[in-house]
Amino acid sequence: MTEIRHFAGWLRGRLRTVAGLVAVAGTLVLTGCGGGSGAPNNFFKSTMTVVPETAVAYSGFPQTLTISGGTGPFQVTSSNSAVLPATVNGRTVMLQANNVTADTPVNVTVQDLGPLTPVAPSQTVAVTVRAAPLLNSFTITPNLTDCGTALCSGQTATASVTVRGPEGGVLAGHAIRFDVIGSSYAIVTNNPAQPLANTLTVLSDSTGTAAVVLKANTNAPTQVAQMSVTDLTSGQRLLANFTIVQVTDGTQILTVQPDTATITGAFKGVCSSGFVTDYYIYGGTPPYRVSSTFPNSVTLLNSVVNTNGGFFEAVTNGSCVDPLVFTIVDATGRQTTAQLHNVEGTQDAPTVTPPDLAVAPTTITSASCTGKTFNLVVFGGTPPYNVKPTAGIANPQTIPTSGGSSGVSGLLTSSGPTSVVILDSSTPQKSTTATITCS
Repeated sequence: MTEIRHFAGWLRGRLRTVAGLVAVAGTLVLTGCGGGSGAPNNFFKSTMTVVPETAVAYSGFPQTLTISGGTGPFQVTSSNSAVLPATVNGRTVMLQANNVTADTPVNVTVQDLGPLTPVAPSQTVAVTVRAAPLLNSFTITPNLTDCGTALCSGQTATASVTVRGPEGGVLAGHAIRFDVIGSSYAIVTNNPAQPLANTLTVLSDSTGTAAVVLKANTNAPTQVAQMSVTDLTSGQRLLANFTIVQVTDGTQILTVQPDTATITGAFKGVCSSGFVTDYYIYGGTPPYRVSSTFPNSVTLLNSVVNTNGGFFEAVTNGSCVDPLVFTIVDATGRQTTAQLHNVEGTQDAPTVTPPDLAVAPTTITSASCTGKTFNLVVFGGTPPYNVKPTAGIANPQTIPTSGGSSGVSGLLTSSGPTSVVILDSSTPQKSTTATITCS
């Protein structure tokens, strides 16, 4: 009986232990099932965004999208991989558009394949693939080779792009905007009131080329400069780098803007008079001294220019010169030249017929002429006029303007008729006659 009681006590203890374990297990199961409601597990879901949400990709130019949030790794797919292949590296999506003949829409989808996300979140970016008219066409060529392929401070360079269509042919008439980035250089314009600008729009020519002239600041430090070029038709924008090299000794950087100017007269045989041209001097070492090859053919103002970026003025005086050369010498002896072409016009001058020559009065009769003066008024024709009486004296003998008069004196009473001949200055010459009769 004692053994049976001991076994019963042992069995009751074991049953209590098992019941406790079952209770604990039940608690764990209920917690895992959301309190016993039967709801599924609520795992953490990542938040992923891709920027930009829409984009334009130009043929031949890489484009990138940036992934924010999420856990990764990420997967990217393109709806048209032949036009727009897409790859992912970390959080950067790289797009490389192929050539297209027209705007082509492509959807690029990014998925987050993180292990904590039962259904991978995704975002689709709408990309427009567009032909690149400015593909690999930007060049900057210094107009002087003092600094090799770089642009010396104070000197100029030509920046150009070639505009091409989807099939590779050149495009004329495209509006191309050039924009300065920074403050170390400017764009040269044809506007005398604003010779330098930060932005300029030009049209591509028959070869598809659009070009502007750049001018580096005189004291610009050595640097890698940038310029922006935008095709206003397609919206494509390029950023180009070029090198500016600082030159401080004044021996490499003496330039004049403009380096030549042409002025055309109104008519054949007529050259301009009173036309002013300003020439700006950059670089070198001021002061600058200016002289011309034909000093009497132009009026030169500010022949000594004391400041870098200062100017001198050339004023035409009607003399025809083709060309007149200005020599500019800086304080170190470095020289450069500029030209002025003052040429006659191409149109025939209009023919102006002067009015007929006339005198008033045409006849004078006097019973007494001794000691008297008879006034004659001359008009018409082409002044000045010459007055010649056959007797007596004319005073003045030359009448300078139309409507002027001359007095005839020295005639005698009863001397009879005296003829007074008036000649003008026209070619052929006109004449008229007045008669004074002393009866």
